[in-house]
Amino acid sequence: MNLKEFFIDKNIKYPFKLFGKAHLYLLFFLILIIYIIIKHKKELNNIKPKTKKIITNIFAVILLMNMIILYCSSFYYHNFDYHTMLPIHLCYLSNYFYIYVIIFKKTKLLKFCYLLGFLGPIPAIIFFDVPSVFESFNFYLYIISHHIFLIMTIITFYFYPKNITIKDNIKLFMILNILYFLINIFNQYFNTNYFFTNGIPNFILNLIPLIKLFPYAIILEFMIILLMFILSYIWHHEWEHLLKH
Repeated sequence: MNLKEFFIDKNIKYPFKLFGKAHLYLLFFLILIIYIIIKHKKELNNIKPKTKKIITNIFAVILLMNMIILYCSSFYYHNFDYHTMLPIHLCYLSNYFYIYVIIFKKTKLLKFCYLLGFLGPIPAIIFFDVPSVFESFNFYLYIISHHIFLIMTIITFYFYPKNITIKDNIKLFMILNILYFLINIFNQYFNTNYFFTNGIPNFILNLIPLIKLFPYAIILEFMIILLMFILSYIWHHEWEHLLKH
């Protein structure tokens, strides 16, 4: 396999299967790592401020390099497709927002990173969709921008714990709805499907056919509200626990 095949998914030998062995192993190791992080949250919180800054900056650089490699390789090999590769997926927007907050030291916005760090990656972690395993750059791209990004988000929270209020949730929910509206216009004009405004992918519909009974917008809104409620409860509980210690 040459470098071009690695970046554009040619001559696939090991196709990725939804909820196959590779997918389940990734879920298992993600849950295991999160468990280990939570077990050592006090130690993470007590790390020296300078070390925390270095680590989070490294996180931001890794995420940034991941995206730079994606776009440089896609343009170099003439494989760029604006229908799917523009950086306006929620997961990629979450990655860029984290990079911005860390590099420019916007600590007041960290609480939104902690919500987006789950809202963006979780759907793609559960419904992982890449052409192949190990032999494809997209496989590693997705792991870094979803699984590893989620781990980075949790570690960052224990470095800089913030209390997420109902007001914060409302602000983010409103911003996401404005983005949804704007991206919906873009999708209609350019025949794209970012944020799934024009329909949920077929492989998800085939897996969960009941989704077809409800309007897409209602499903997306419900999932965002549910995830934000769960995340807020978890982060608030963890924030209180760290304060007590």
